[in-house]
Amino acid sequence: MQQLISSYKHENVHCDRVKKLFFCVWVLLVCVDITGINGYSIETEYDSMINITRNKRQSECIDGFKCTTSGECIGRFDRCDGRQHCKDGSDELDDCKTAITCPGFLFVCDYGACIDSFRECDGKKDCHDNSDEHHCKISTDEASKVQSNCKSDQFHCLSGNQCISLDDQCDGVPNCDDGSDETEATCRNKFCPGFTYVCDYGACVNGFAKCNGVKDCADNSDERDCTPPTPKPTKPTKPTKPTKAPVTQSPVGGCTLPEQPYRGKWQIAGSDSGQVPGMKVAVNTFLTFTCEKGYKLSKESNLMACLDNGWTGEPPTCLLLCPTLYDTPTTKVHCYKDNVIEIKCDQATGGDSATFECATYYESYDHNNATRYCLYNGMWNYPAPHCIPVCGEERVSNEPLIVNGQTVVRGNYPWVTAIFQFINGSFINVCGGSMLSQKVVLTAAHCVTDQNGKAISPSLVNVGVGKFYNYYKDERDSQAQYSDVEKMLVHKNFKSDAQHYASDIAFLITKDILLLSRVAQPVCYSNLKHIPLNIGSEGIVTGWGYTLAGGSPSEELKEMIVPFKDDATCNEELPHDFARKYLTYDKFCAGLKNESVSVCKGDSGGGLVFRNYRDERYYVHGIVSVTSKTEEGCNIQLSALYTRVASHYEWLEQVVSRYSVAVTDFNIR
Repeated sequence: MQQLISSYKHENVHCDRVKKLFFCVWVLLVCVDITGINGYSIETEYDSMINITRNKRQSECIDGFKCTTSGECIGRFDRCDGRQHCKDGSDELDDCKTAITCPGFLFVCDYGACIDSFRECDGKKDCHDNSDEHHCKISTDEASKVQSNCKSDQFHCLSGNQCISLDDQCDGVPNCDDGSDETEATCRNKFCPGFTYVCDYGACVNGFAKCNGVKDCADNSDERDCTPPTPKPTKPTKPTKPTKAPVTQSPVGGCTLPEQPYRGKWQIAGSDSGQVPGMKVAVNTFLTFTCEKGYKLSKESNLMACLDNGWTGEPPTCLLLCPTLYDTPTTKVHCYKDNVIEIKCDQATGGDSATFECATYYESYDHNNATRYCLYNGMWNYPAPHCIPVCGEERVSNEPLIVNGQTVVRGNYPWVTAIFQFINGSFINVCGGSMLSQKVVLTAAHCVTDQNGKAISPSLVNVGVGKFYNYYKDERDSQAQYSDVEKMLVHKNFKSDAQHYASDIAFLITKDILLLSRVAQPVCYSNLKHIPLNIGSEGIVTGWGYTLAGGSPSEELKEMIVPFKDDATCNEELPHDFARKYLTYDKFCAGLKNESVSVCKGDSGGGLVFRNYRDERYYVHGIVSVTSKTEEGCNIQLSALYTRVASHYEWLEQVVSRYSVAVTDFNIR
């Protein structure tokens, strides 16, 4: 940085304290440190030297200013900066007018001191004589009271309680009823980018506004001093015989017909005569305004009357409408004018807003702001948010299933699905499953295949969601839903025991759409491949399986907490032959050793879910597949093997996407 020179009369000294400030000026940044520049006049020379002019300091105070009566010395930059530093106030007197010269970008107090320009009319006394608050359009007290009624991103119109968006302030169009958003007092400090045109009073408008024949500035300054266009040469016409013009009576008083609105028109009520803009009409003439399709009038009334003192107000204009927004079974929408007055969502125009709300049991897919704005080009700024079912929420509480497990609190784990098979004339609960969507249930392939891995008929399978009790259509499950199975998708590589239960995964496509409720919600699976499991992470598995080795199925849904284990630990804990045969590429193990708690017969197909710490939701990582056995049945002292859902994630996404539900297909419970 070049050295800055502080030039007093007849002497130069280095001005280190203002290096940083004037460096900011040099790079054209607004970086003003008032304590380092007040009282200087800045001129930027071609050689980048900045000259600062101040009277010669008094000799009694080295590098400072001596107060008149007290004799104390203050810093030379403290004089004429708007704040009193001398006890006698001699540093802030009228002699500041001659003592210093303020740069053009600072505000000059009436007595000559220099302060930041943005401090003018800020409601605070920044000049010692308070002259920075003397020339404001409204008083400081009024300003503070007015501003308190509006949000931080709004401008308060000077009269009344009207608030408008800050984006509408100083844009060339009066949005306040009193026009106070388009005045010199409001806009004179407005910064306009280089590609815009600056109106005389400070507003920023389109860069092509100058002399374009349109009033873009509220004061019409963009159309002043314009050279009229050169008229096009016209071909001479043959003389015609003069005709007598019809004699018309010019109305006494009356009104001049306005221009036809863009994308609309007016008609004289009760008259089909050919009046045109500029003609005079009599008092008590009424105009009826209409707009083309896709536009609406800027005023509620479509009438304008000619009275003795002229037309009743300005003629309405036609505003471009944004596309209509509709409620759906999963989304509710409300539209507002000025973010306050609710309007119909087929009547939204530029500046109006729409707020979306997902229905119960649904949430926004992208979790972004639920408000959309109608732009002046007739389009919404963003598409309507997409509401999807809430997934993976436990719902009630986390009370700790299965062999020696504990009963689940009713309503917990609403994705749990019962898989029923038609055996000996009735449907029997044979396996568990996990609800992935309103049409897709995840389960184990061996739950819906024979001993050779061949799929059984879908007509023999039924699913139930929202269940707490084991039995098919148990009357105590008052909110349960049941559906036949339309299609079963079993992994093509599943061959049961012949292939060591590898690829033990299947999807059941329900005939009916499963309606969302407090006890029926899907489990999460999105982005599952990128959600790793850590050794020791605790998962939850649920089911109606046998509660005691060699016992009988549970009547109520039970849960069990099991830790995730690495393959090395599993190989060490599990019987060698069992681990070597069934711990395949898409399996992992989880469970407790010598705790007499494990999954058992009837729990197969159930989901093993883990809570994701990022969103506190449950994700289905495993499917109950294989357990080791003893003479009594289940080996309740060892971990079980689960199909790793992430190993089949691409297939899962394809299935759920293919059988997704359109919002017009269902209602919400």
